[in-house]
Amino acid sequence: VAGGGGVHLAHGARQRSAMEDEAMWKAMGGVFTCMGGLLFASSLLLTKNAKKVTKRSRPKGMAANASKREGEAYSLKLAALWIAAVVVVIATQAYEWWGPTGYMLIGLFCAVPYVVVPYAFPSEEEAKIPWRERYITKANVWIAIFSFIGNYWYTHYFYRVLKARYTFEAFRLNDVPLCLYLMTHAYFMFYHALSNFVIRWIRDTYAANGFRHFFEWSVIASMSYTTAFGEALTICAFPYYSFEDRNQAYVLGSAFYGIYFLVSYPMFFQVDENAKKAIKSSHYSIQDTIVSALAASMAVLCLLDFVRLSMGVELFAAY
Repeated sequence: VAGGGGVHLAHGARQRSAMEDEAMWKAMGGVFTCMGGLLFASSLLLTKNAKKVTKRSRPKGMAANASKREGEAYSLKLAALWIAAVVVVIATQAYEWWGPTGYMLIGLFCAVPYVVVPYAFPSEEEAKIPWRERYITKANVWIAIFSFIGNYWYTHYFYRVLKARYTFEAFRLNDVPLCLYLMTHAYFMFYHALSNFVIRWIRDTYAANGFRHFFEWSVIASMSYTTAFGEALTICAFPYYSFEDRNQAYVLGSAFYGIYFLVSYPMFFQVDENAKKAIKSSHYSIQDTIVSALAASMAVLCLLDFVRLSMGVELFAAY
């Protein structure tokens, strides 16, 4: 009888899990349908740019500034390397025999190429630019600040609001695995290079007016939510990152995480965006980059806290 009861309990648990998954996918389907409908409707109001970007000047969506164009290209190319490594790790479950050192090594493998490869193999034009003035330097500084603050501070909002937990053995700073500080740098360099291209493509393609501004912000909001949901979906294969309520983690958690990018995508886009082909025409210094990253980080922190307060969640009580 006890054995039969256990079977019934297991069957009931599987049924509940299947129902929760079905509810989650229905909710996500509704969210993405609404986003798609908004983007389609607002795109009908857009007017094409009278002044076209020609292939001779630059491909549409690519940066006008050569250093920024090269930095974004490196951000995308290096992503292929670490994405392949993460896929292999998840597929082979290599993390099962790793200790804290193993996690640190994979974090370093993902992040270090961004601060080594672009400087080791610059183009002839890029090599003439002092390293402090190169776009890739500013991009690395901006993302390093934003990703550090995100891990150090924002992760605790996930711990508190979404009841998230990292349960693997790792070296930690402020109860956040150190390897995640490194991996976030790689993830965010990739995400923001993509968002730069999308924002620039919209501006290259459509005339500047209120409709374009609305469409651009709708795209940024949609990209933010999609980025967050995509990361949550891919990390679900990793068993040592858990949520109390997986449905809430996907639907609400994606909106919560998407706040990061709702702020960071447009602010990061401004770094060297107005620089012309000659790098010296850029007045966006390292100091400007630091201030921008800190401002974005504070804006995100405030928005996350507003959400926490609206939900009546206590931040500083014991977990």
